[in-house]
Parts: sequence; structure tokens; C-alpha cells
Amino acid sequence: MMRLVWLVCATVLVGTLSVYSIQSHEPKADLTYVNPSGIHTLDPARMSWLQDFRIALNIWEGLTSLDPETLQPMEGAARFPPAVSENGLTFTFTIRPDARWSNGDRVMAKDFIRGWRRGMEPGCATDYTFLFTDHIAGAKEYVTWRREAVVVLTALSRLKEGWEITARQARGLVLHEAFQRALGSNTDLAHDLEHDAGGQDNEGVLAAKFGRLNLDWSALHEEILDEHATRMEERFARIGIDAPDDDTLIVRLNHHCTYFLDLMALPVFYPCHRSIELLREREPGAPITAQGLVVYDPQWTKPKYPRNGYPGLITNGAYRMSDWIFKRRVRLTVNPFFREAHALSCRVIDMLVFENSNVALMAYEAGDVDFLPSMAVSYDHEIARLVRTGRRDDFHLCPVLATHFWNFNCVSATVGRHRNPFVDARVRKAFSLVVDKERIVHNVLNRGDRVAHSFVPPDTLPGYTPPEGLARDVERARRLLEEAGFGGGEGLGPIEMLYTANDERLAQAMAKMWERELGVHIELRAKESKTFADDKANQRYMIARGNWYADYNDPTTFLNCLTTGNGNNDSGYSNDRYDQLIAEADTLRDPIQRAAMLRQAEAIIVEEDCPILPIFHYTEPIAIKAYVKGLVPNARLWFPFRYVSVEP
Repeated sequence: MMRLVWLVCATVLVGTLSVYSIQSHEPKADLTYVNPSGIHTLDPARMSWLQDFRIALNIWEGLTSLDPETLQPMEGAARFPPAVSENGLTFTFTIRPDARWSNGDRVMAKDFIRGWRRGMEPGCATDYTFLFTDHIAGAKEYVTWRREAVVVLTALSRLKEGWEITARQARGLVLHEAFQRALGSNTDLAHDLEHDAGGQDNEGVLAAKFGRLNLDWSALHEEILDEHATRMEERFARIGIDAPDDDTLIVRLNHHCTYFLDLMALPVFYPCHRSIELLREREPGAPITAQGLVVYDPQWTKPKYPRNGYPGLITNGAYRMSDWIFKRRVRLTVNPFFREAHALSCRVIDMLVFENSNVALMAYEAGDVDFLPSMAVSYDHEIARLVRTGRRDDFHLCPVLATHFWNFNCVSATVGRHRNPFVDARVRKAFSLVVDKERIVHNVLNRGDRVAHSFVPPDTLPGYTPPEGLARDVERARRLLEEAGFGGGEGLGPIEMLYTANDERLAQAMAKMWERELGVHIELRAKESKTFADDKANQRYMIARGNWYADYNDPTTFLNCLTTGNGNNDSGYSNDRYDQLIAEADTLRDPIQRAAMLRQAEAIIVEEDCPILPIFHYTEPIAIKAYVKGLVPNARLWFPFRYVSVEP
């Protein structure tokens, strides 16, 4: 079978490699690898994809870094370990005197504050804001205050242009003291508007009510914008991060966090060079936009972008990005100011993008690629067989701290033109009880993955044992479906599954199980990765493929994803009891009590509410040429290239 695949791909490969050929005047890279789906973003405040992290950890450096073998925190841009207060809530980091940006500037404590602030500010922040608000003293209050202001300022921006506003924007506006002052003595009107905004009025009707108010929306917008912008620095200063001098960063936590030094290696906690301020979008006289957002030109992550005198992306890691050809190649070269620049063996690294995984593997076989961090091909079970039989020493099956699961849309009453039955937990549980995971993992996929009955992979995080999860029970599933009013599948309508092409076999297998056992009709919807990600994030699906790779070594790296409002909660799931258990566990210093409480929380999502359906814990097939040394397979698939050498 492998031989057949080589023949099928060979013709495609010849044409494709010519596209990626490097111009003759450029030096050949010391190491070349393939990023499976290109780059989604190189903005540390916004990135959440593993392939983006893989670039980021090589061009940036946090306060800590991770040991390439053990993945334990170690020295980064700051001395290690930091000073920690007796109560474990205050960390004092000392920036290394030889920490340098790629233009030679010193890395200073305020550079970290600049980077962290972007991870909290509306307009920059996305999925990982919760890491600040959950852990750092005062961050939640600041972010809440900023988000509320954005709602009000966005409403006023629209009203002064004669546009409609949403009910949420109306609610925020009527509660604002400046709006109430503008209404003056007409308190009855203010009360009526507040009541209407909190009710079920059609948004167009509600907007019309605001449009009939005899108010100067432009003046009110300017007043609130100016007042908010004036208070921003004072409010931000209340957050528990402080730089008393260039070399010292003090961080105050709101609760004990055993994995805090691990977090410091994540991209959202990277520093940011002051040159980014050249590309900040501002309302005249204010550091924010008319809507209250902190926004930067999205081109700021390019290595060459001369707008407003911007010098191009400046980073502080072992490498700098010297070239980026969108959807083709990223070239990394040694940061000449990095403290160990002289000792780095790989001086030039190329990241290539192949949309077709088969072609990427052919490029590897042809010797044009040295490293494949993923081999997501339809015949990956054959690759696993070659590894298990010892026929390919350069192929590796890497058990990963990651879970493949399927999201159920828990929040949308309808999807497209159809009713969404998965707002009912009984329907979600019924669909979960039917899937034969053993058959999928061992017969359909057969590549060495581990069957998943929990979200957190078992036997991977010391001190934590996940709940048992649900055993397959078709009869119980049918009873639950009947209780929900869909006996025999009647009334369900078409059920859509959203996924990418790599999941075709798995999706077909699951669809057949549901159709056979529950009498439902499944419609398969395969989409390219960016459209898929957008549809999933905005709940434009009924069932959607998901996966999660651990960001740090603690069960909450998985469990936090399903807390209410979390940026990674694509199912829209919300359960106050679950949220409370997760929050309370973070206040416990006793590791046994904490693990028990987290296990109780996980049982809610895998045994009761079932917002997700775990299928397997990944064993990732990767390929490393024998002449590449220091590239260590690990459970997080993080590969710092500063430790890599290539033998001649």
C-alpha cells in the first residue's frame, strides 16, 4: 500500500517542490521541516494552534522555557528559579543581563508587561485571556471593566452613525452613569429603556427607541471615550504585575498555582518590543479606537513591513524570522544577539507548508525535508505498522498529552434551518453511549492511539486519575433519546458533522454507528481548516471535530476549556457547578484534595452533561532523519531548535 501511495504522489511532488525551491543565491537551510497547515497567526496574544507555538518558541523567549526532554520549566529570559514569597503568591523575576532583542536592545521587565497587557486588552486578546484573569491579582477586574466599556463605546459609535445596536449593547449603555446623566431628570425614560433592554424586544425595535432619543450621540461618545482613556493606566496599575526597575518583574497571584512557572513559557506570556507601538491604531487624543479597542496593524508580525518606520518583527528568542512567504515558507536565522548565538549548530531553518500531507511525506522520503512533526495521512496506520515491526527507525509513534474529541453544540437552538437537538444533555449522552471507541481506535484507525473515556489522558499527569467515563450502552442510549422526545430518531431531522478532510474515515465510521443504532440521518461536512475553525468557533455546527493539546502539565489545561466563556469552549457549554468546582480546586493547596475536586468536575462533562465526546488520546506519528540530533519526541510536541544539530 505504501508503494502505491508513493506512485500516486510522485507526479504531484515534482511540481510542488519546484514551487518551494529556494533561489540560488540563498544558502541551503541546515534543517527543513513541514508545518502541516501553515501559520494561523504569529501574534503571541492571539495564537492557540500548536504549529504556531512551534515557531513562536523558537523566535521568542518567555521568563521561563521548557526542558526539551522533560518539559519541566527552566531558565528563560529570567534567572531561574525566581524568588517566591512564603505564601506562594508573589513571584519576583530577575531579567538576565544578557537577554537581548534581535535588534540588540536589552530585554526589560516592562517589555513583558507590554506583552502581557496585549493578552488582556479587548482587540488583541483572544483564547488565553483566562490565564491572566484566573491567576493574576486584579486582572479579572481590569478585563471586565474594559470589556464593559467596549460594549458601551461600540453602541455609541453605531448610534452616532445612525446604525442599530444589539440588546447587549443597549443594556450596557442604559446602565452607564454618563448616559443616565445625559437623560437628566427623565428617570422614567431611563427605567423604561433599562427594562426594554433586559427584555425580549426585537433588536430593531429597541434600536428605534434609542434613535428617537434627543441626545447628541457624538458628544456623549467623546465624553465617555475621553473619561475611559484617562482612567486606563490607573486601572491597569491595580493588576498584580509591576516593574520597579528594568531588571525586575513582580507578579502577584490571586491563588496558589503549582504550574505557574510552566505557564510562563506559553506564547501569551511572551514579551513584546516597544516598536509595535508604531503600528497601533488610535482615536485622535486616545490610545484606543473609537470602540475602545486596543488594535495593531495585523502585519506587525512580518519580518519586513516598513509602514510608519516600523523596522519589522523584533523578537528575543534564539532565532529571528528573516523571511515569510505566505503559505509557502518561513525562514529562521540565528538571532545574532542571543546569548548563546555562537553555539547554535543549526544556523538556518526552513519551515515549509504543504497543504497535502502525502506530498509532505514524499518530500521527506526524497530527502528535501528533515523533520515531519505530523504525518496526518490516510495511510497512517501503515506508518504505525512500519514502526511496530521495526522497519523504519526514523519513524516514531509519540504518545502525546492530547485528546481527540467531538463537540456537541450546547447553545444554539437552531443550526442553519434545522433544530439543534444537542442543547438537550440527554441527546448528547445518547450519541456518546452509542460510539464503539474500541473499534474506531483499533480497527478504523489502528495507529497506536489510546481509547479515551475521559478528557484528560490517564497515567500522564502525576497525582491525577480521571473518571471512568461512559461505557458503551446502546439500549440506554435509545431510552435517553426517547425521553428527549426523539424515539427511534423521529423528529431529529438531519444531523450535520463538521470536520476536516483528515478525519473522513473516523467521521464515516461514527456516522454509520449513529445511523444504525439510533435511526438518525447524518450529513457529513468536510471543510478546509480555516473555514472549519471559524464555523466551529461560532457554533455553526451540530457536531464538530475537536482536539486539545496540553499547554502545561496540569489537568486544568484540559478542564478549563469547558468553563463558561472560555475562549476555547467551542461547544458553548455552561454549568455553574462545573465552573465552581474548577475555581474552588484552584484555591486548594493540598494536591490530593485538589485532584479529587478536579476529578469530580471532569465526571460532570464525561459522564453527565457530555458537551464533548472523547474518542482517543493521540499517539502522533512523526519522522526525524537519523542525521538530525537533539530533536527529542515529547508529550507536548514542542521542539526548540536551539538544541538541534545536523550531522554531515
